[in-house]
Amino acid sequence: MFEFKIAFKYLLFKKRRLSASLISLLSILVISLVVWLVLVFLSVTNGIEKNWLKKLTSLNAPIRIAPTDEYYSSYYYLIDSYSSKSDYLTKNISEKKSSDQSDPYDSEVDSELAYSFPKPLLENQKLLDPIKKLYNILENEKNSDKDISYQDYELSAAQLRLTLNRTKKDLFTEFKDEKVNFLTQMTYLMSMAEKNPNLKSLIQEPTKNDLNNFINQMDKSFDSAQKDIPNYFSFVDKKNFQKRLNDLFTNISIDKIELEKGYLLDLNLLKINSPIKALMAYDDSDYKTIILTKNSSAYPGFIPGQITKEKDEFLFQTKNKIFKISNDADVHLGESLNFEATIDLNTLANATSLNDIKLDILGRIQNSIINGEISLKNVNLSGFKFLENDLKNPYFYSFSNDLTKKDLEKLPTIDNKKAVLLPKNYRNSNVLIGDNGYLSYGTMTMNSNQEIRLPVYVAGFYDPGVLPIGNKCIIVPPEITKTINATNSNFTFDNTPINGVYVWLKDIKKADLLKTKITKELENENIANFFNVTTYRDFEFSKDLMQQFQSDRTLFTLIAIIILLAACSNIISMLVLLVNDKKKEIAILRSMGATSKSIAVIFGFCGFVMGLCSSIIGIFASIITLKHLDIVIKFLSMIQGHTFFNAAFFGNKLPNDLSYDALIFVIIITPVLALIAGIIPAIKASRVHPSSTLRSQ
Repeated sequence: MFEFKIAFKYLLFKKRRLSASLISLLSILVISLVVWLVLVFLSVTNGIEKNWLKKLTSLNAPIRIAPTDEYYSSYYYLIDSYSSKSDYLTKNISEKKSSDQSDPYDSEVDSELAYSFPKPLLENQKLLDPIKKLYNILENEKNSDKDISYQDYELSAAQLRLTLNRTKKDLFTEFKDEKVNFLTQMTYLMSMAEKNPNLKSLIQEPTKNDLNNFINQMDKSFDSAQKDIPNYFSFVDKKNFQKRLNDLFTNISIDKIELEKGYLLDLNLLKINSPIKALMAYDDSDYKTIILTKNSSAYPGFIPGQITKEKDEFLFQTKNKIFKISNDADVHLGESLNFEATIDLNTLANATSLNDIKLDILGRIQNSIINGEISLKNVNLSGFKFLENDLKNPYFYSFSNDLTKKDLEKLPTIDNKKAVLLPKNYRNSNVLIGDNGYLSYGTMTMNSNQEIRLPVYVAGFYDPGVLPIGNKCIIVPPEITKTINATNSNFTFDNTPINGVYVWLKDIKKADLLKTKITKELENENIANFFNVTTYRDFEFSKDLMQQFQSDRTLFTLIAIIILLAACSNIISMLVLLVNDKKKEIAILRSMGATSKSIAVIFGFCGFVMGLCSSIIGIFASIITLKHLDIVIKFLSMIQGHTFFNAAFFGNKLPNDLSYDALIFVIIITPVLALIAGIIPAIKASRVHPSSTLRSQ
């Protein structure tokens, strides 16, 4: 133990050996700085990698099981196109799974098969059914691990055309400007996987623009949206209007509303505490319009004045005249105002239009209060919240914040229109929930190539993550991809299999292990040649990215080791100075019986302790930095003059969790490198000759 006591004695700061002590402190400071930098950098990069990995596997699963060419050339797959029971059409995986018969061929009804037709693979005198065997394997895995879920998927392509009906109303004149725009784009289609445990977190909540669009279209029908030139809307009957009201207001509660500039206000809502500044346009002795605003320059030609109330009468006072304001006067808001609001649910029961639905509002204009009841017409919702209940609003798909339920509901069909989910970038093109349109694809007939249109409506938006074609990939009900692929067999999807089974698991690190287990089970069932099992590391769109992540991780680790090694080299200088300063003491220790090994341990331990102390200081500094990483980023962005990290690549917020892998790396490698750096001075100290040193002293 005396070696450690002496080492600690040497590490203490003393004025008598100021130079060595300063170098020691500087060495600890430099190593701490490097440890801090390495920990922060590795933690952020590891967090970014995890985020990217999550985005890669959220829409797509960590494991994909896809049929091989041998499957598609087998009797089991091809026989459907020769069977009347299958309508002479091949089946996808979902249809094969739900089929009652593995072999639908009937030799008495169906035409004779060619001699070159693939031979059936039999098992116990029955046709081998690889799809049902595959699902049995997956079900057994799910029973053994509840965190596993799976579902088939199908990909396709079609042209999307949306009709964007937007009504702009001038509230001063009641003039309606009906605008109809169209959005047309070739899109990829992905069948809805409601068993995907990550999909719920990807679906974005409706915005106030979505809700207001839905309210504005609540009493209208756009059934002609799939025509080349849609007709103007028609009004829905009371039954449909009531259903839409219930779909909306059983799932949301209103907190705030916005009354736009020009809104026609009932004067009886005003509780005047002091005169309200306003403008008035009048002809001779009779007023025409009153606008509540302080900004007279915004409305040239209007006479400024103020509104007061005496007894039960409202008066408009100018410099020269006083007008009595009648109850049916046109009084408009000069600016848009926000109000607290609650809906009167009793008015929903028999409502036939937006005028019948009442809101209780409370707000201020200038120094006076506006309080009372108004209709929902010409009102914009600005504050709302979703109610947690078992009711579902099909127009706002899976808007609930309740993420505890594993499975989503299936995409609904309303008025013969299929619900679809669009990538979030469609919002930039002014697409809103409730917009109608169609998916168009071509099919060959005996004489021509015909266009088929499937009516759809937008039920929500989702975050496609980093899927290469994500910005053009629409999530649709499975029957749409089945229908399109049944008539378009030549579709390719960037080398990605268009039909297969996704397998999700909670711990993505177990993907390789699960892949091995599934592959082994497929081999045991003699169907391994029919399926290709891959993990996210081998997906066509992520393989290069994952390899780059691994290369970057290796490179960053090597750079960290080199930087730490350079920093720990300062320990050599400090310990060499310490050895030179302590030669006399070393000689005395040697003469008292201390061995060369003991002397080496003393100075080697000095280096180790310095590395350990530096690690602890650097770890605490990195924890504090990561906790306040947003402040650091804002500071760096301010110095740089623009955003330091692009949100399109790194997200709106950088990960700030301390990486335990990086922490273990630093805790181990730093003291070890410091110990190695202390070996040279330790060897020098162990070779001090007592007699010659004491004689020279």
